[in-house]
Amino acid sequence: MARDYLGLPHDGERSRLYRNNHDGTFRDITKEAGLYKVLLGMAGNFGDLDNDGFPDFYLGTGDPDLSTIIPNRMFRNDGGQRFQDVTTSGGFGHWQKGHGIAFGDLDNDGDQDIYTSIGGAYAGDVYRNALFENPGHGNNWLKLKLVGIKSNRAAIGARIKVTVETAEVKRVIFKTVNSGGSFGGNPLRQEIGLGQAKTISEVEVFWPTSGIKQTMSGLQINHAYRIEEGNAQATE
Repeated sequence: MARDYLGLPHDGERSRLYRNNHDGTFRDITKEAGLYKVLLGMAGNFGDLDNDGFPDFYLGTGDPDLSTIIPNRMFRNDGGQRFQDVTTSGGFGHWQKGHGIAFGDLDNDGDQDIYTSIGGAYAGDVYRNALFENPGHGNNWLKLKLVGIKSNRAAIGARIKVTVETAEVKRVIFKTVNSGGSFGGNPLRQEIGLGQAKTISEVEVFWPTSGIKQTMSGLQINHAYRIEEGNAQATE
């Protein structure tokens, strides 16, 4: 880990990121995405640190060896092109072993906070858990609580497409209802960053079991809505 930080040669295994080619194959884009690093992830989850609509991720690091004490790592998605290591600038480099990680708006102010469970594999290898409150970054957001009727009630697997208008362009943001990554769970209520969007053109939801595709307009930025499967109207 130290040699990787210092740019020195080493034999450590690096992470990998694969981009879907939409033809049944994937391409290794690790280096161009800025993730060709030794990360030693024990846990991981993703969310949106700055509500810009691009998913960021936080890694809890470590292994069962009691001597393995290295900082957790946070990576910010830079416009969908590459990832920036913001571990130090954001104060996320917790010097213990990260297990469960969750992104969620705990104080209901529109941005996602981060909670992480700390501790190793052995009873004596424990530490206090950590809660990181998001100070906010001035971007807009939308919260959607999906309720399945024919599909599962939690709406797991439902796909969401949000089309927004910014001052310059029309933009599309995608989300899938799930609990996030490994060793931790995000809320099933979808907390979607909209960046500098001025208006929401429409929200489209595809339900996994029924195959219903419903489209809603008139939703406002910085609001929370409940959407039921098959109901054309979202409720606040």
